[in-house]
Amino acid sequence: MTLATRSVTALAAALFAVASWTQEVGAEALTMTFGASIPPYAFPDTGRGIEVDIIREALALSGIELEPVYVPARRIAFEFIQGKVDAASKDQGEDLAAHGGIYGEVSVQFQDVIFTLEERALDVTDPSDLEGLRVVAFQNASKHYSDWLSPLQGSANYTETADQSLQVKMLHRGRADVIVADRNIVQYLTKLVAEEGKIEIKPVQTTSFADPWGYRPAFRTEELRDKFNAGLKTLIDSGRYQEIVDSYVN
Repeated sequence: MTLATRSVTALAAALFAVASWTQEVGAEALTMTFGASIPPYAFPDTGRGIEVDIIREALALSGIELEPVYVPARRIAFEFIQGKVDAASKDQGEDLAAHGGIYGEVSVQFQDVIFTLEERALDVTDPSDLEGLRVVAFQNASKHYSDWLSPLQGSANYTETADQSLQVKMLHRGRADVIVADRNIVQYLTKLVAEEGKIEIKPVQTTSFADPWGYRPAFRTEELRDKFNAGLKTLIDSGRYQEIVDSYVN
């Protein structure tokens, strides 16, 4: 291990310690809405997840304790608009700036990709390549990627599901030729399916077809926004940000 690597690792450990200490001693509390369950980004039963952990630690570096409020997706922005929480982890398409929201930097990035089994050797590089294939996408995927998926709507070969573990199972059972989903979500759920031991997990190949996208949390004040942004930058620069992501998907 090089000196530079040791330094980054030590800094990341120190940041984690500061975040943990802040929660233990009690600090300024901030309530923020999150989706009810979006593995591996948010887990209400444990109060953890990639998104929750990153925002929690970013705020903790400024002495702010995150208090997650888990709600159905449609209420993430609504609770903020109604003044019931201090912040929202995302806006779900609602312009929260019109309701006093001040946006921070992107907290988590999603990379939706096309997954196929290596053994099928499918070449999917153009929307037309999906014709005739059994495609299972995440819920409302066609609204995000209309150029790729809208032509498939109405076909018996195209379905969307909110249960993304079903996507993984269908791909590895050979009941789907293609699944469209976020890379981290599929990696996490594949680990769970493999642990169940009921399905043979086969090598997959991925095709990137869209740019990464992400959510920006909204706060009530510029001061809170600035503290979050500063903490997020520290997590990224120290390597702690990637450590959090890797702890769930690797």
